[in-house]
Amino acid sequence: MRRETGAYSSAYVAYAMFVVFLVAVFNVVDRMVVSILATSIERDLGLSDAQLGWLLGPSFAVVHFVAILPFAWLADRTARRTIIAFGLFVWSGMTALGGAAQGFGQLFATRMGVGIGEAAGSPPSASLLTDTAPPHLRSRALSALTLGALMGIGVGLVAGGALAQAYGWRTTLVAIGAPGVLVALLVRFTLREPPRSARAASASPLDAARHLFRLPTYGRLVGAASFAGMASLGRNMWEPVLLERVFGFALRDAGLQLFLFSALPAAGGAWLGGWLADRLGRRDVRWPLWVCAIGNAACAPLLVAFLLWPADARLAGGTPVAFLFLAGGALLGGFYSPPTSAVAQSLSLGHMRAMAHAIWSMVFTLVGQGVGPTLVGQLNVALGPAYGAQAIRYSMAVVSGLALVAAAGYFAAARSLPADLARVRSIEDADDARPGTPPESRTQPPATG
Repeated sequence: MRRETGAYSSAYVAYAMFVVFLVAVFNVVDRMVVSILATSIERDLGLSDAQLGWLLGPSFAVVHFVAILPFAWLADRTARRTIIAFGLFVWSGMTALGGAAQGFGQLFATRMGVGIGEAAGSPPSASLLTDTAPPHLRSRALSALTLGALMGIGVGLVAGGALAQAYGWRTTLVAIGAPGVLVALLVRFTLREPPRSARAASASPLDAARHLFRLPTYGRLVGAASFAGMASLGRNMWEPVLLERVFGFALRDAGLQLFLFSALPAAGGAWLGGWLADRLGRRDVRWPLWVCAIGNAACAPLLVAFLLWPADARLAGGTPVAFLFLAGGALLGGFYSPPTSAVAQSLSLGHMRAMAHAIWSMVFTLVGQGVGPTLVGQLNVALGPAYGAQAIRYSMAVVSGLALVAAAGYFAAARSLPADLARVRSIEDADDARPGTPPESRTQPPATG
Protein backbone atom coordinates (compact mmCIF):
# COMPACT_ATOMS: atom_id res chain seq x y z
CA MET A 1 0.00 0.00 0.00
CA ARG A 2 1.50 3.35 -0.97
CA ARG A 3 1.93 5.80 1.88
CA GLU A 4 1.15 9.23 0.45
CA THR A 5 3.96 11.68 1.15
CA GLY A 6 2.72 14.84 -0.53
CA ALA A 7 4.93 14.42 -3.62
CA TYR A 8 3.25 17.31 -5.45
CA SER A 9 3.66 20.99 -4.69
CA SER A 10 0.84 22.80 -2.95
CA ALA A 11 0.39 24.91 -6.09
CA TYR A 12 -0.15 21.85 -8.27
CA VAL A 13 -2.51 20.27 -5.74
CA ALA A 14 -4.54 23.49 -5.81
CA TYR A 15 -4.53 23.44 -9.62
CA ALA A 16 -5.67 19.81 -9.72
CA MET A 17 -8.47 20.68 -7.31
CA PHE A 18 -9.50 23.57 -9.57
CA VAL A 19 -9.64 21.40 -12.71
CA VAL A 20 -11.59 18.68 -10.90
CA PHE A 21 -13.86 21.44 -9.58
CA LEU A 22 -14.59 22.43 -13.21
CA VAL A 23 -15.31 18.81 -14.11
CA ALA A 24 -17.77 18.58 -11.23
CA VAL A 25 -19.41 21.87 -12.26
CA PHE A 26 -20.09 20.59 -15.76
CA ASN A 27 -21.08 17.19 -14.41
CA VAL A 28 -23.89 18.70 -12.40
CA VAL A 29 -24.78 21.59 -14.75
CA ASP A 30 -25.60 19.04 -17.44
CA ARG A 31 -27.52 16.94 -14.93
CA MET A 32 -29.31 19.78 -13.16
CA VAL A 33 -30.30 22.01 -16.07
CA VAL A 34 -33.29 19.79 -16.84
CA SER A 35 -34.80 20.73 -13.48
CA ILE A 36 -34.92 24.46 -14.30
CA LEU A 37 -36.29 23.59 -17.74
CA ALA A 38 -38.83 21.14 -16.31
CA THR A 39 -41.94 23.32 -16.60
CA SER A 40 -41.08 24.37 -20.17
CA ILE A 41 -40.35 20.78 -21.22
CA GLU A 42 -43.50 19.52 -19.51
CA ARG A 43 -45.62 22.09 -21.31
CA ASP A 44 -43.92 21.76 -24.72
CA LEU A 45 -43.92 17.95 -24.81
CA GLY A 46 -47.23 17.49 -22.97
CA LEU A 47 -45.82 15.50 -20.05
CA SER A 48 -47.34 14.65 -16.66
CA ASP A 49 -45.64 15.15 -13.28
CA ALA A 50 -45.04 11.41 -13.13
CA GLN A 51 -43.21 11.47 -16.49
CA LEU A 52 -41.30 14.54 -15.36
CA GLY A 53 -40.20 12.65 -12.26
CA TRP A 54 -38.83 9.86 -14.49
CA LEU A 55 -36.89 12.39 -16.57
CA LEU A 56 -35.45 14.07 -13.48
CA GLY A 57 -34.47 10.79 -11.83
CA PRO A 58 -34.33 7.27 -13.33
CA SER A 59 -33.48 8.36 -16.89
CA PHE A 60 -30.08 9.30 -15.52
CA ALA A 61 -29.72 7.26 -12.34
CA VAL A 62 -30.36 3.72 -13.60
CA VAL A 63 -27.78 3.73 -16.41
CA HIS A 64 -25.36 5.65 -14.19
CA PHE A 65 -25.72 2.84 -11.65
CA VAL A 66 -24.92 0.22 -14.29
CA ALA A 67 -22.00 2.08 -15.89
CA ILE A 68 -20.16 3.42 -12.87
CA LEU A 69 -18.48 0.18 -11.77
CA PRO A 70 -16.92 -0.60 -15.18
CA PHE A 71 -15.50 2.92 -15.37
CA ALA A 72 -14.21 2.69 -11.80
CA TRP A 73 -12.60 -0.67 -12.63
CA LEU A 74 -10.81 1.01 -15.54
CA ALA A 75 -9.83 3.96 -13.36
CA ASP A 76 -8.02 1.64 -10.95
CA ARG A 77 -5.97 0.29 -13.89
CA THR A 78 -5.53 2.98 -16.53
CA ALA A 79 -5.01 6.73 -16.79
CA ARG A 80 -7.71 8.44 -14.79
CA ARG A 81 -7.36 11.74 -16.63
CA THR A 82 -8.19 10.00 -19.93
CA ILE A 83 -11.31 8.38 -18.49
CA ILE A 84 -12.50 11.68 -17.01
CA ALA A 85 -11.95 13.50 -20.31
CA PHE A 86 -13.80 10.80 -22.26
CA GLY A 87 -16.78 10.89 -19.92
CA LEU A 88 -16.94 14.69 -20.02
CA PHE A 89 -16.98 14.64 -23.82
CA VAL A 90 -19.82 12.08 -23.87
CA TRP A 91 -22.09 13.69 -21.29
CA SER A 92 -21.61 17.16 -22.75
CA GLY A 93 -22.48 15.92 -26.23
CA MET A 94 -25.58 14.06 -25.03
CA THR A 95 -26.78 17.15 -23.16
CA ALA A 96 -26.54 19.19 -26.36
CA LEU A 97 -28.27 16.43 -28.34
CA GLY A 98 -31.23 16.62 -25.96
CA GLY A 99 -32.11 19.95 -27.54
CA ALA A 100 -33.24 18.06 -30.65
CA ALA A 101 -35.60 15.68 -28.79
CA GLN A 102 -39.15 15.59 -30.16
CA GLY A 103 -40.81 13.60 -27.40
CA PHE A 104 -40.52 11.93 -24.01
CA GLY A 105 -38.74 8.84 -25.37
CA GLN A 106 -36.04 10.74 -27.25
CA LEU A 107 -35.33 13.08 -24.35
CA PHE A 108 -35.27 10.11 -21.97
CA ALA A 109 -32.66 8.44 -24.23
CA THR A 110 -30.38 11.49 -24.24
CA ARG A 111 -30.58 11.70 -20.45
CA MET A 112 -29.53 8.06 -20.33
CA GLY A 113 -26.50 9.05 -22.42
CA VAL A 114 -25.69 11.78 -19.92
CA GLY A 115 -25.86 9.18 -17.14
CA ILE A 116 -23.42 6.88 -18.94
CA GLY A 117 -20.94 9.70 -19.55
CA GLU A 118 -21.13 11.03 -16.02
CA ALA A 119 -20.39 7.57 -14.63
CA ALA A 120 -16.84 8.16 -15.90
CA GLY A 121 -16.47 11.40 -13.95
CA SER A 122 -16.71 11.13 -10.19
CA PRO A 123 -14.86 7.88 -9.23
CA PRO A 124 -11.72 8.62 -11.30
CA SER A 125 -11.77 12.22 -10.05
CA ALA A 126 -11.96 11.12 -6.41
CA SER A 127 -9.21 8.57 -6.94
CA LEU A 128 -6.96 11.08 -8.73
CA LEU A 129 -7.39 13.72 -6.02
CA THR A 130 -6.84 11.18 -3.25
CA ASP A 131 -3.50 10.15 -4.74
CA THR A 132 -2.51 13.76 -5.48
CA ALA A 133 -3.22 15.44 -2.13
CA PRO A 134 -1.49 14.55 1.17
CA PRO A 135 -3.68 12.65 3.68
CA HIS A 136 -4.18 15.57 6.09
CA LEU A 137 -5.79 17.60 3.27
CA ARG A 138 -7.90 14.81 1.85
CA SER A 139 -11.34 15.99 2.96
CA ARG A 140 -10.64 19.49 1.69
CA ALA A 141 -9.22 18.19 -1.60
CA LEU A 142 -12.28 16.03 -2.12
CA SER A 143 -14.48 18.99 -1.30
CA ALA A 144 -13.56 20.21 -4.81
CA LEU A 145 -15.98 17.56 -6.09
CA THR A 146 -18.78 18.66 -3.80
CA LEU A 147 -18.16 22.38 -4.25
CA GLY A 148 -18.10 21.90 -8.01
CA ALA A 149 -21.29 19.88 -7.89
CA LEU A 150 -23.06 22.50 -5.82
CA MET A 151 -21.74 25.32 -7.99
CA GLY A 152 -22.96 23.32 -10.98
CA ILE A 153 -26.43 23.38 -9.47
CA GLY A 154 -26.18 27.15 -9.16
CA VAL A 155 -24.83 27.71 -12.67
CA GLY A 156 -27.44 25.37 -14.10
CA LEU A 157 -30.21 27.24 -12.31
CA VAL A 158 -29.07 30.78 -13.14
CA ALA A 159 -27.68 30.28 -16.64
CA GLY A 160 -30.33 27.70 -17.49
CA GLY A 161 -33.14 29.94 -16.31
CA ALA A 162 -31.84 33.02 -18.13
CA LEU A 163 -31.12 31.16 -21.38
CA ALA A 164 -34.44 29.32 -21.32
CA GLN A 165 -36.42 32.50 -20.80
CA ALA A 166 -34.56 34.22 -23.65
CA TYR A 167 -34.08 31.38 -26.16
CA GLY A 168 -36.13 28.36 -25.06
CA TRP A 169 -35.21 25.04 -23.50
CA ARG A 170 -33.80 23.44 -26.68
CA THR A 171 -31.17 26.13 -27.28
CA THR A 172 -30.36 26.08 -23.57
CA LEU A 173 -29.40 22.40 -23.66
CA VAL A 174 -27.06 23.01 -26.60
CA ALA A 175 -25.46 26.07 -24.97
CA ILE A 176 -24.95 24.28 -21.64
CA GLY A 177 -23.52 21.10 -23.17
CA ALA A 178 -21.04 22.46 -25.71
CA PRO A 179 -18.42 24.11 -23.41
CA GLY A 180 -17.76 20.81 -21.64
CA VAL A 181 -15.67 19.67 -24.60
CA LEU A 182 -13.09 22.40 -23.84
CA VAL A 183 -12.85 21.30 -20.21
CA ALA A 184 -12.29 17.72 -21.40
CA LEU A 185 -9.19 18.91 -23.29
CA LEU A 186 -7.96 20.75 -20.19
CA VAL A 187 -8.26 17.56 -18.14
CA ARG A 188 -6.52 15.35 -20.67
CA PHE A 189 -3.56 17.59 -21.43
CA THR A 190 -2.82 19.47 -18.18
CA LEU A 191 -3.47 17.06 -15.30
CA ARG A 192 -0.75 14.65 -14.21
CA GLU A 193 -1.45 11.00 -13.48
CA PRO A 194 -0.31 10.39 -9.87
CA PRO A 195 1.38 7.14 -8.79
CA ARG A 196 -0.59 4.51 -6.90
CA SER A 197 -0.24 1.10 -5.33
CA ALA A 198 1.73 -1.54 -7.21
CA ARG A 199 -1.25 -3.84 -6.70
CA ALA A 200 -3.50 -1.56 -8.76
CA ALA A 201 -4.16 -4.19 -11.39
CA SER A 202 -5.29 -6.86 -8.93
CA ALA A 203 -8.59 -5.49 -7.60
CA SER A 204 -11.83 -6.53 -9.26
CA PRO A 205 -15.23 -5.04 -8.39
CA LEU A 206 -15.95 -8.22 -6.43
CA ASP A 207 -12.63 -7.94 -4.53
CA ALA A 208 -13.35 -4.31 -3.68
CA ALA A 209 -16.94 -4.98 -2.62
CA ARG A 210 -15.87 -7.99 -0.53
CA HIS A 211 -13.27 -5.93 1.33
CA LEU A 212 -15.47 -2.88 1.82
CA PHE A 213 -18.67 -4.58 2.91
CA ARG A 214 -16.82 -6.72 5.42
CA LEU A 215 -16.35 -3.43 7.24
CA PRO A 216 -19.62 -2.56 9.04
CA THR A 217 -18.88 1.15 8.69
CA TYR A 218 -18.91 1.08 4.91
CA GLY A 219 -22.38 -0.44 4.58
CA ARG A 220 -23.78 2.01 7.11
CA LEU A 221 -22.03 4.85 5.30
CA VAL A 222 -23.58 3.86 1.97
CA GLY A 223 -27.03 3.58 3.52
CA ALA A 224 -26.77 6.93 5.29
CA ALA A 225 -25.50 8.70 2.16
CA SER A 226 -28.35 7.19 0.12
CA PHE A 227 -31.02 8.62 2.42
CA ALA A 228 -29.18 11.95 2.48
CA GLY A 229 -29.22 11.87 -1.32
CA MET A 230 -32.95 11.15 -1.45
CA ALA A 231 -33.58 14.13 0.81
CA SER A 232 -31.28 16.56 -0.99
CA LEU A 233 -31.69 15.52 -4.63
CA GLY A 234 -35.42 14.94 -4.30
CA ARG A 235 -35.69 18.53 -3.14
CA ASN A 236 -33.11 20.07 -5.49
CA MET A 237 -34.58 18.64 -8.68
CA TRP A 238 -38.08 19.94 -7.90
CA GLU A 239 -37.19 23.32 -6.36
CA PRO A 240 -37.51 25.24 -9.66
CA VAL A 241 -41.01 23.83 -10.18
CA LEU A 242 -41.91 24.71 -6.58
CA LEU A 243 -40.82 28.33 -7.03
CA GLU A 244 -42.87 28.68 -10.20
CA ARG A 245 -46.03 26.94 -8.94
CA VAL A 246 -46.16 28.06 -5.31
CA PHE A 247 -44.11 31.25 -5.04
CA GLY A 248 -44.99 32.65 -8.46
CA PHE A 249 -41.46 33.27 -9.76
CA ALA A 250 -40.67 33.49 -13.46
CA LEU A 251 -38.13 31.02 -14.82
CA ARG A 252 -35.12 33.37 -14.78
CA ASP A 253 -35.96 34.74 -11.33
CA ALA A 254 -36.47 31.24 -9.92
CA GLY A 255 -32.98 30.24 -11.04
CA LEU A 256 -31.38 33.31 -9.46
CA GLN A 257 -33.25 32.88 -6.17
CA LEU A 258 -32.25 29.22 -5.94
CA PHE A 259 -28.64 30.09 -6.69
CA LEU A 260 -28.60 32.63 -3.85
CA PHE A 261 -30.61 30.72 -1.25
CA SER A 262 -29.91 27.07 -2.11
CA ALA A 263 -26.79 26.46 -4.21
CA LEU A 264 -24.45 29.02 -2.60
CA PRO A 265 -25.30 28.06 1.00
CA ALA A 266 -24.95 24.37 0.10
CA ALA A 267 -21.53 25.04 -1.44
CA GLY A 268 -20.51 26.87 1.72
CA GLY A 269 -21.81 23.96 3.77
CA ALA A 270 -19.74 21.49 1.74
CA TRP A 271 -16.57 23.52 2.33
CA LEU A 272 -17.41 23.96 6.02
CA GLY A 273 -18.23 20.27 6.40
CA GLY A 274 -14.88 19.28 4.89
CA TRP A 275 -13.02 21.80 7.06
CA LEU A 276 -14.75 20.64 10.23
CA ALA A 277 -14.14 17.00 9.36
CA ASP A 278 -10.41 17.59 8.85
CA ARG A 279 -10.01 19.77 11.94
CA LEU A 280 -12.12 17.77 14.39
CA GLY A 281 -10.98 14.47 12.91
CA ARG A 282 -7.53 15.09 14.42
CA ARG A 283 -9.13 14.78 17.85
CA ASP A 284 -11.32 11.77 17.14
CA VAL A 285 -11.60 9.78 13.90
CA ARG A 286 -15.37 9.60 14.38
CA TRP A 287 -15.85 13.35 14.00
CA PRO A 288 -16.14 13.33 10.17
CA LEU A 289 -19.20 11.09 10.44
CA TRP A 290 -20.57 13.04 13.38
CA VAL A 291 -20.34 16.17 11.22
CA CYS A 292 -22.45 14.39 8.57
CA ALA A 293 -24.98 13.26 11.17
CA ILE A 294 -25.34 16.67 12.82
CA GLY A 295 -25.73 18.40 9.46
CA ASN A 296 -28.51 16.05 8.34
CA ALA A 297 -30.33 16.14 11.68
CA ALA A 298 -30.25 19.95 11.81
CA CYS A 299 -31.21 20.59 8.18
CA ALA A 300 -34.42 18.52 8.17
CA PRO A 301 -36.64 20.80 10.32
CA LEU A 302 -35.36 23.90 8.52
CA LEU A 303 -36.17 22.47 5.10
CA VAL A 304 -39.62 21.32 6.18
CA ALA A 305 -40.23 24.85 7.52
CA PHE A 306 -39.15 26.28 4.14
CA LEU A 307 -41.61 24.06 2.32
CA LEU A 308 -44.59 24.68 4.60
CA TRP A 309 -44.11 28.37 5.49
CA PRO A 310 -46.78 30.66 3.97
CA ALA A 311 -45.64 31.70 0.50
CA ASP A 312 -47.07 35.20 0.84
CA ALA A 313 -44.99 36.03 3.96
CA ARG A 314 -42.31 38.37 2.61
CA LEU A 315 -39.38 40.41 3.87
CA ALA A 316 -39.13 44.14 3.17
CA GLY A 317 -37.43 43.58 -0.20
CA GLY A 318 -40.03 41.06 -1.33
CA THR A 319 -37.97 37.94 -0.59
CA PRO A 320 -40.12 35.16 0.89
CA VAL A 321 -39.44 34.53 4.58
CA ALA A 322 -39.36 30.82 3.74
CA PHE A 323 -36.11 31.33 1.82
CA LEU A 324 -34.26 32.05 5.07
CA PHE A 325 -35.11 28.53 6.21
CA LEU A 326 -33.99 27.21 2.82
CA ALA A 327 -30.59 28.91 3.14
CA GLY A 328 -30.01 27.51 6.62
CA GLY A 329 -31.16 24.03 5.63
CA ALA A 330 -29.04 24.02 2.47
CA LEU A 331 -25.95 25.11 4.43
CA LEU A 332 -26.30 22.32 6.99
CA GLY A 333 -27.42 19.81 4.36
CA GLY A 334 -24.19 20.39 2.44
CA PHE A 335 -22.01 19.07 5.28
CA TYR A 336 -22.15 15.38 4.47
CA SER A 337 -20.60 14.79 1.05
CA PRO A 338 -16.86 15.62 1.49
CA PRO A 339 -16.51 13.69 4.78
CA THR A 340 -18.47 10.76 3.32
CA SER A 341 -16.13 10.55 0.35
CA ALA A 342 -13.04 10.93 2.55
CA VAL A 343 -14.12 8.18 4.95
CA ALA A 344 -14.95 5.87 2.03
CA GLN A 345 -11.42 6.44 0.71
CA SER A 346 -9.92 5.83 4.16
CA LEU A 347 -11.66 2.46 4.35
CA SER A 348 -10.31 1.39 0.96
CA LEU A 349 -6.94 0.02 -0.06
CA GLY A 350 -4.79 1.94 -2.53
CA HIS A 351 -5.57 -0.34 -5.45
CA MET A 352 -9.33 0.17 -5.10
CA ARG A 353 -9.61 3.94 -4.58
CA ALA A 354 -11.92 4.54 -7.53
CA MET A 355 -13.95 1.42 -6.78
CA ALA A 356 -14.53 2.48 -3.17
CA HIS A 357 -15.89 5.82 -4.35
CA ALA A 358 -17.87 4.20 -7.16
CA ILE A 359 -19.74 1.74 -4.95
CA TRP A 360 -21.10 4.33 -2.54
CA SER A 361 -21.60 6.82 -5.37
CA MET A 362 -23.59 4.43 -7.54
CA VAL A 363 -25.94 3.47 -4.70
CA PHE A 364 -26.20 7.15 -3.74
CA THR A 365 -27.14 8.05 -7.32
CA LEU A 366 -29.57 5.17 -7.83
CA VAL A 367 -31.39 5.78 -4.56
CA GLY A 368 -30.83 9.53 -4.23
CA GLN A 369 -31.51 10.72 -7.76
CA GLY A 370 -33.37 7.63 -8.93
CA VAL A 371 -35.85 7.41 -6.06
CA GLY A 372 -35.90 10.95 -4.62
CA PRO A 373 -37.24 12.97 -7.59
CA THR A 374 -39.45 10.08 -8.74
CA LEU A 375 -41.03 9.82 -5.29
CA VAL A 376 -41.82 13.54 -5.30
CA GLY A 377 -43.44 13.20 -8.74
CA GLN A 378 -45.56 10.23 -7.69
CA LEU A 379 -46.61 11.96 -4.46
CA ASN A 380 -47.58 15.03 -6.49
CA VAL A 381 -49.92 12.88 -8.57
CA ALA A 382 -51.37 11.18 -5.47
CA LEU A 383 -51.86 14.41 -3.49
CA GLY A 384 -52.88 16.56 -6.45
CA PRO A 385 -56.64 15.90 -6.25
CA ALA A 386 -56.72 17.06 -2.62
CA TYR A 387 -54.16 19.88 -2.64
CA GLY A 388 -53.85 21.02 -6.25
CA ALA A 389 -50.75 23.11 -6.98
CA GLN A 390 -49.85 23.01 -3.27
CA ALA A 391 -49.31 19.23 -3.37
CA ILE A 392 -45.66 19.69 -4.29
CA ARG A 393 -44.99 21.33 -0.91
CA TYR A 394 -46.10 18.27 1.03
CA SER A 395 -44.41 15.84 -1.36
CA MET A 396 -41.08 17.61 -0.98
CA ALA A 397 -41.50 17.90 2.80
CA VAL A 398 -41.91 14.12 3.11
CA VAL A 399 -38.77 13.48 1.07
CA SER A 400 -36.74 16.19 2.85
CA GLY A 401 -37.58 14.57 6.18
CA LEU A 402 -35.55 11.52 5.16
CA ALA A 403 -32.45 13.47 6.23
CA LEU A 404 -33.30 12.34 9.77
CA VAL A 405 -32.89 8.71 8.70
CA ALA A 406 -29.54 9.66 7.17
CA ALA A 407 -28.44 11.23 10.46
CA ALA A 408 -29.18 8.01 12.34
CA GLY A 409 -27.16 6.06 9.78
CA TYR A 410 -24.14 8.34 10.13
CA PHE A 411 -24.22 8.06 13.92
CA ALA A 412 -24.31 4.26 13.55
CA ALA A 413 -21.38 4.33 11.11
CA ALA A 414 -19.33 6.45 13.52
CA ARG A 415 -19.61 3.80 16.24
CA SER A 416 -17.83 1.16 14.15
CA LEU A 417 -15.33 3.46 12.39
CA PRO A 418 -12.32 3.23 14.78
CA ALA A 419 -12.27 -0.57 14.70
CA ASP A 420 -12.65 -0.66 10.92
CA LEU A 421 -9.85 1.85 10.35
CA ALA A 422 -7.59 -0.26 12.57
CA ARG A 423 -8.49 -3.30 10.50
CA VAL A 424 -7.61 -1.48 7.26
CA ARG A 425 -4.28 -0.35 8.72
CA SER A 426 -3.43 -3.92 9.66
CA ILE A 427 -4.10 -5.04 6.07
CA GLU A 428 -1.90 -2.23 4.75
CA ASP A 429 0.89 -3.13 7.18
CA ALA A 430 0.69 -6.77 6.14
CA ASP A 431 0.99 -5.74 2.49
CA ASP A 432 4.00 -3.54 3.27
CA ALA A 433 5.68 -6.39 5.12
CA ARG A 434 5.31 -8.93 2.31
CA PRO A 435 8.65 -10.70 1.73
CA GLY A 436 10.47 -9.67 -1.41
CA THR A 437 8.64 -6.35 -1.76
CA PRO A 438 11.10 -3.53 -1.03
CA PRO A 439 9.56 -0.22 0.03
CA GLU A 440 10.69 1.60 -3.07
CA SER A 441 8.79 -0.85 -5.29
CA ARG A 442 5.44 -0.44 -3.59
CA THR A 443 4.38 2.33 -5.88
CA GLN A 444 4.03 2.11 -9.59
CA PRO A 445 4.53 4.91 -12.06
CA PRO A 446 1.42 6.69 -13.26
CA ALA A 447 -0.46 5.16 -16.16
CA THR A 448 0.04 6.82 -19.50
CA GLY A 449 -2.60 7.52 -22.08
